[in-house]
Amino acid sequence: MRYTQLTKRMIIPVVVTLLAFTVGEKPAQAAAMPNDPYFSKQLHLTQIKAVEAWGIVNSNTAIKIAVLDSGVDSSHPDLKDNLLPTINLVQEESASDLNGHGTNVIGILGAKGNNGLGVTGVLWNAKILPIKILDKKGLSSSDRLAAGIRRAVNEGAKVVLMSASAIYYSKALEDAIDFAEDRGVVVVAATGNEGSRVNYPAAFPTVIAVGAVTNSNTIHSRSNFGPEINLVAPGVNVYTTTRGGGYDSMKGTSAAAPQVAGAAALILARNPNMKPLEVRQLLYHSATKLNGVRWDRRTGYGLLNIQKAVMSRLPDDINEPNNTQRTAAAFPMESQIHGTLSDKDKSDWFYTDIPYEGTLELKAEVSVDTQAPLAASVYQDGKPQDTYYLGNKATATIAVKPGKVHIHFQRSAVSSTLRYTITNRFAIAPDRYEPNNSIDQVRPLPPGNNIEIKGNFHTAQDVDWFSYFVRDPGKLYLRVDTDTLRLDPEIKVRKERDKTSGGISLNSSSPTDPLKSLEMNVTPGRYLFQIQNSYPAAVSGEYFFQLNYMPERKDPNEPNDTYRLATKLGDNSLITGTIPSEADNDWFTFSVPKETYVTIRAPYVPPQVKIMMSIYDSRDMKYAIRAEKVFGQDNSIVFEKKLAAGTYYIKLTSTTPFRYDAYRFTLTRQEMYGGFRDIHGHWARNDIGRLTQRGVITVPNTYSFRPDANMTRAEFADMLLRSMKAKKLPIGRVGLNTYKDLDKKHWAYESLLQASQLGIMSGFNGKIEPDRPVNRAEMALMIARAKKINVSRSSSPSYRDVPQSHWAVAAIETLSHYGWLHGYQDGTFKPDRPVKRGEMVTVLAKSFQL
Repeated sequence: MRYTQLTKRMIIPVVVTLLAFTVGEKPAQAAAMPNDPYFSKQLHLTQIKAVEAWGIVNSNTAIKIAVLDSGVDSSHPDLKDNLLPTINLVQEESASDLNGHGTNVIGILGAKGNNGLGVTGVLWNAKILPIKILDKKGLSSSDRLAAGIRRAVNEGAKVVLMSASAIYYSKALEDAIDFAEDRGVVVVAATGNEGSRVNYPAAFPTVIAVGAVTNSNTIHSRSNFGPEINLVAPGVNVYTTTRGGGYDSMKGTSAAAPQVAGAAALILARNPNMKPLEVRQLLYHSATKLNGVRWDRRTGYGLLNIQKAVMSRLPDDINEPNNTQRTAAAFPMESQIHGTLSDKDKSDWFYTDIPYEGTLELKAEVSVDTQAPLAASVYQDGKPQDTYYLGNKATATIAVKPGKVHIHFQRSAVSSTLRYTITNRFAIAPDRYEPNNSIDQVRPLPPGNNIEIKGNFHTAQDVDWFSYFVRDPGKLYLRVDTDTLRLDPEIKVRKERDKTSGGISLNSSSPTDPLKSLEMNVTPGRYLFQIQNSYPAAVSGEYFFQLNYMPERKDPNEPNDTYRLATKLGDNSLITGTIPSEADNDWFTFSVPKETYVTIRAPYVPPQVKIMMSIYDSRDMKYAIRAEKVFGQDNSIVFEKKLAAGTYYIKLTSTTPFRYDAYRFTLTRQEMYGGFRDIHGHWARNDIGRLTQRGVITVPNTYSFRPDANMTRAEFADMLLRSMKAKKLPIGRVGLNTYKDLDKKHWAYESLLQASQLGIMSGFNGKIEPDRPVNRAEMALMIARAKKINVSRSSSPSYRDVPQSHWAVAAIETLSHYGWLHGYQDGTFKPDRPVKRGEMVTVLAKSFQL
């Protein structure tokens, strides 16, 4: 089907399933297979056991079935013989189906069956009265839908099908449903396709509310659910008629509802005097239970079963067995039950799940004309509360809390059989902030910058007033959400005593998205919030109002708009501030007494903001030495450079002003030593500086030596060969490369090959592994080889973790004897520990006397 967007106070097409029933036990009949060529595509008819039912009854031309929808293609060959003339309530359009939804729905209900053409409906032959209440966009109003129901009843319809629904409550619609019930009309409606609470009119107690299931009898993801749901029927790949004489598949609750309406008509064909209540009861009783329980809030009483409906006897009480609290039957909110009490059945138990604190109203109809023949004892959380005595048309109002409420029905002062029908209605209790219905009763919101309150509209005229005091200029973020689509909160915001503005309204044009949000700039003072439902109705549901106040950030560095007012930065400083206007310039200054490497990082820049950072040398303020556009929050490096001793300035500007968030930059200074920025203060700095001067170590453009990083084989080979060159030791020429992991473009290609050819470094299975770390044992052995030292084991090991059997023990012992290597204070050498770069420099300096 085509899903039509629902707008406020509008009607959308939904899936409605109609159920059929019969009274009395009937013998099994052979299945009646129609000769319609597309019947094989209509899998839903097998799912609801329509084929088996057709052996008993397949048509009903004795009654009118009204379909309130977008009209119908009255010339469709598979429909026209079952149609009455269309009644058009959409004055601005013709009676034709300009949307197509009505033609789809009517085909499922009553396409001519067994006519050798197209598809078949649940009813093979019928008198269907199309009443057009949806326009070409699939939209209508609650008032038009109510008028359609009354017109259908006045035209003599006995079944009314509505594949249209409204999210919001309407008094006119409720009155029309009561009008139909009073005149003996069965009403079937779709629950809706928002995946939320059941829509109206399906939510009214006397309407058969139909949801949709898949071909595997799982609930359709978009099918509405809740305490009002009664039945489900197939709502996926339902093959039916389309405008222009064609056929196609339909989905949703709109496809499910006509199946139930057709079933109701078949029941009335068998039992023309049956009342709507009895039709409903038989449909619920005969449904196939899907979840192992008699009723649940997803599938109601179960899947439509037409075969059982037309073959089963309607029992006196479909809720039996429910004689004990443990076997209590469901009595969902906003629903109707029917039962019988007698000498053989003296006790009926029901339960209702209550979501909020409020009142549960029970309205009784009883068959015995005495003052109060029915006793209703109420239990909350398993504990007895009160007993209410009900006569015909009597009402009991019960205060309830969230949780499970049990109701125990018994006869009171009567001995004859008592039949009763109870309709319940729930009303939510006033929220904790009542009374606050006017500006004179305004409730201050609790203090704080982040506030959330929960409220409701317990009456049709309920308006909630709140206030909040703003201390400093800033921004308010307002957000309202609801736990049901039936609520449509509207918020009006204004500053107290502000006569220059009518305030700001927060509302939404989409009822399928209850979340609404607003942000607004505020100044010191008291702000008023008026919250009300956008349509006048009490709703059993809650709204959640969130207020977040963000004061303007006060820049602690202002005034710093010129370089002469620049904020001085200390060592390793955090640079933070705001740029509230394009004209704002933030200046900072720092000094370096010696040659220093300076790094500026950006841990945080406000989202959607770009900051221009310019660095100036005080010796030439006309031109920036670097200018960078900065954005993002990844702590990236914005600026890094070796600077000479002097004073420098940082200028920050932005074309996207921001005042509620602050940028954060960090400035780090590293004093240069020996050409490097990261060895000042390191224990090996002197050796590193000296070997740099001798050409053993080269300075990269990053000015970083990384003295505590692990030494790789490539780095070791390069440094070792440079040490040998510095001592004018022969190293020979580069020979043939036999290593499969050494490319000629590798930066240490020659050093690795020379180290290998000199017998200093060995490969591994044809690989030289240039990036593998060198450990301390390997370092000892390769330096001994490079120095061509005669190595020998000592009579007793010098280190407790280097036994005589260790492969490098001789080299370790010899180099330790010369004083080139040392162990640790605990008497170990740790031969497998990776060598650090600073450590390697010191060993080379000692061993080669550099």
